[in-house]
Amino acid sequence: MGVPVGTNVPDEDIYNNKFLDLCKGLNLDKNAASRAWETYLAVKENYSLDGDPSHWLACAIYVACRNVTEHTVGDSETLIEGNLVSLTRLLRLCNISLIHFIGKSKKWADMINMPPELRRKIDKLEKNFAVSMVIFKKFQPIFAAMFNNTKDEQTKTRCSKKQKVTCSASKLFEFCWTLFVVAKSEFPDLSENLVNSYHLLLACCDYVYTNILIADLRDLLNKSFGGLPHDFESTSYVLRSKPICIIDYLCQQYDGITTDAKVIKEYFWKTNLKKLIERKVLKGDSELNLLLDVVNFDFNYKAINKRYEQYVLSVGEFDERIFLSENANIEIGASNECTTEDLAKEMKNKKNYLFNQQTPLTGRNHLKPKIDLSDESTPVKNASEMVFKIQSILADCSPYPSDKLYTLLKSCSATLQSEIENVINMLGIKFCSQYCQVDHNSALHNDFAEKRLVMAKTWFYKLFENIIAKEAKNPKYDIKNLICHAVFHETLFACCLEMVIFAYNSQRVFPWVLNALQIHPYHFYKVIEVIVRVEDKLPRDMIKHLNRVEEQVLDSLSWQSESPLWDLINRNNKLIPHYDEIALVSVAGGAVPVSNFNHKVENNRFAHKDSPVSDRFISPAPGQPNIKMGKQISVNENRQYFSVTSKNNGVSLPTVTGPLKKIGTLGLFFRKFYNLASVRMQDLCYQLSINDEDLMRKIWTCFEHVIIEHTDMMRDRHLDQILMCTIYIICRVVNLNLSFQAIMKCYRTQPQSASHIYRSVLITPRNPSQEHTENEGARQDTEQRIDLIKFYNTIFVQIVRDNALKYSTNSSNDNLTLSPLPATKTQLQSPTTRRVNDRLPIFIRKLEAQASPIKSPIRPLSYCINQSPKKDLENINMITMRAIAKKRNITDAHLDGPIAKQKTPSPPVITKRLQGLLEERMEHNTDK
Repeated sequence: MGVPVGTNVPDEDIYNNKFLDLCKGLNLDKNAASRAWETYLAVKENYSLDGDPSHWLACAIYVACRNVTEHTVGDSETLIEGNLVSLTRLLRLCNISLIHFIGKSKKWADMINMPPELRRKIDKLEKNFAVSMVIFKKFQPIFAAMFNNTKDEQTKTRCSKKQKVTCSASKLFEFCWTLFVVAKSEFPDLSENLVNSYHLLLACCDYVYTNILIADLRDLLNKSFGGLPHDFESTSYVLRSKPICIIDYLCQQYDGITTDAKVIKEYFWKTNLKKLIERKVLKGDSELNLLLDVVNFDFNYKAINKRYEQYVLSVGEFDERIFLSENANIEIGASNECTTEDLAKEMKNKKNYLFNQQTPLTGRNHLKPKIDLSDESTPVKNASEMVFKIQSILADCSPYPSDKLYTLLKSCSATLQSEIENVINMLGIKFCSQYCQVDHNSALHNDFAEKRLVMAKTWFYKLFENIIAKEAKNPKYDIKNLICHAVFHETLFACCLEMVIFAYNSQRVFPWVLNALQIHPYHFYKVIEVIVRVEDKLPRDMIKHLNRVEEQVLDSLSWQSESPLWDLINRNNKLIPHYDEIALVSVAGGAVPVSNFNHKVENNRFAHKDSPVSDRFISPAPGQPNIKMGKQISVNENRQYFSVTSKNNGVSLPTVTGPLKKIGTLGLFFRKFYNLASVRMQDLCYQLSINDEDLMRKIWTCFEHVIIEHTDMMRDRHLDQILMCTIYIICRVVNLNLSFQAIMKCYRTQPQSASHIYRSVLITPRNPSQEHTENEGARQDTEQRIDLIKFYNTIFVQIVRDNALKYSTNSSNDNLTLSPLPATKTQLQSPTTRRVNDRLPIFIRKLEAQASPIKSPIRPLSYCINQSPKKDLENINMITMRAIAKKRNITDAHLDGPIAKQKTPSPPVITKRLQGLLEERMEHNTDK
């Protein structure tokens, strides 16, 4: 796991000098301490724990405490998590920052094979921190605009607990933030949602501002704030006795969504504040005011901090008041030169930054060039803009069929519209039920669920009408073949819900919607590309998300044991097609000989526009028949579909109503699956410097052999696991010196990579009888998982060895045929800058990239294809030739005498010349 440090500290010294002090400082009970120490020793025996032992002890203690859940004394319904150990205090005693601890805890989770439930708690900790960090960054400028600056009071000493706290600007800043985090802690679902948390902050600022006006603390107000009453500076100003609302102004100035902010204020903020006042936690009147009154502020300031301290201890979360600390940078883990205001930029540089996900490899051809490259782009702004974008798309649309669509449905069947509405209403009920199950405040979530549902219904009917209209343009297509499929309506509606939930940055991440609606992911992929192509106004991040979802369905979710895919494979006699058999442009003769070196299957991405959308849904889901119509559709899964008309005296002979060559849903799935596998494989080969196309075709042919002949290898496993094993075994048989660690290192650079892919591989598939077991924990106990290298040695190589040896360089099989390699544009579409050669500082990148990530003390010389003058390329070639000239091969032509010395300009001349050319090119690019 890590590289051993130079000194080996004995376990006894760690136990006596570090661990016991930690237990004493945290007041840790004996059971938790014993579990933590035993786990630490067990991990240390199997892994090298680099760095400070205290950091790993912090992980062990945290896990040991989070495994304890107890009831409070006298209250059987209140649970205490975290064993009453403050995470913030734990990190301070272990001298580890929060960001560093989160990274360590993820490694610790892999080393101890942490249960999924505990992994989710760590992920939740990271997500909550990321949300709070972004919210605090937004809070600072909002507060500075509304109230006087707090910097002049930073040097003041802290008041003791016995001293009375007065409402100064700095204390108001602390009180406002603490009041916000207390309200956020009362609604766990809200705390994990960036957009909702931001609107809760706006409600808090609105409330504090109103109370400042009522308390007449005008010295704390910023006179230049645009939300002040119009007569505030006049002598006729009358003191406000009732609260005013500035939500509209705050949303307009700070990228908020007015309707959502007002819902948060009414149903969440006021409800929580009323509860705190009724329980005497805070002092205020029946109208929820007077919190900041001179008489009440001291009590409320101390009470709200005490309330939050109790919460932190009861749940084991980090203290969000850490942002108010003078040592915030050190405790959070930001750079020394980084101020609190720049914490979002610090996290943005992290690989796992939760609000800046990478573009999937297969989805880049759908994206338009990015326009907004300014530093003003923030997670909150992006999320708000996405919601505004959706609202603009759905403008003038209704959550029911338009007159045009209604007429079309009625022409197909008199009951078709009601049957579609029944399907949508049933799914809507399931959605609302699951959406409100997060906590005990389901009534508060019901309003949100209804709003999301209405937006999804509106989007559903809009997309439905657009898809049907596009299908109807081709007279060869019978739109009834698409309208009659219930799976189409279910997946289209599910995708609409998924897009709405994603736009609001909800923690209900995919495949939550499918689980809530009881739709299997295998059917979901069929509708994604249809939506992306029919709705050309989708935001970039939405398209990236949908492509990421599609990849997730193809690489793993569809291969789960309970997937309908296995039923289709069995019905097809377990015959899996080769890629060239289902490619958009097929190749005569199938596989080709080795001698045909550079043959590829060209994947024309426009060809499939000529096929009807109904091809994706020609087979109904098991147990889900088509929507009833006057004409039934009989499906031949293998190659074609027929129209069958019922008669009183029997059934007529089938007549072909569509093209004869239909690959069916199974073929469509494997077409996309093979394309995804090819893109990822060729990207890995490119990073591993495997440029020999013959070798790449051997890898691809071996991979196809595994999928076709040993399909069960994919059951409950991941595509990337099989790809990495295939690359390694072929490199072994052709004597290419390539380690498994090098393959995994390159794999980690791909957007979809995750550590659990190579750290936790299923070795014993679950029995079918266990698939519907209600006890999820019992199912986990029956599984055995190992890391990818052990999986390769114990399972993969035993099954694939005989086939892989056929591709050996020592093999005498001259008639060996290799599958054609699908053509991809992975290298050209890669967003990263790539180095041409390890010896030369020459890089290539996409033209759309405006800012090069290559850092250089001098301005680099660039050449734009089809734009730059020829002399720029000649100068780059000059640098290349000068670097190569340092090493020369001795050939027969050089044996007769010394090699003539190449004349080159002196280095200072070249440097001056290149610098002048570079400045000229930069000015030329700027003028454009």
